[in-house]
Amino acid sequence: MNNQEFQEKLDNALLFKKAGKPAEALELYIELYAQLKEEAGDYARCFEKSGIYEADTINITPQFCAAADEYLKSDNQACIILNNICVLLAKNGHKEAARKYFIKLIKYLPDGENASGREIWMEE
Repeated sequence: MNNQEFQEKLDNALLFKKAGKPAEALELYIELYAQLKEEAGDYARCFEKSGIYEADTINITPQFCAAADEYLKSDNQACIILNNICVLLAKNGHKEAARKYFIKLIKYLPDGENASGREIWMEE
């Protein structure tokens, strides 16, 4: 997916969200997050020692995970998308699923676990 397609999907997700169509918005946000994770994996594979190759399998190393997290934290797209996923899930009664995405979101916030509002989500 190129940048223009990504932005169009992001814009459409927001339009669906504002139009009261949470299922459609959620589907696009989840697709966009999957795209970001794929890009993060591609970025992480560029680093030495990112994976240990054995026969037909690749064992992911901590270096791979750190590089992928670095990529996702490098701009706020992952935060925006994950936040919208959390809000849509929570507002539609899926609090446990929202909580799981919120935990992912915390990793990519500039303040990480010290981000304000964390207690609200974690206690509901």
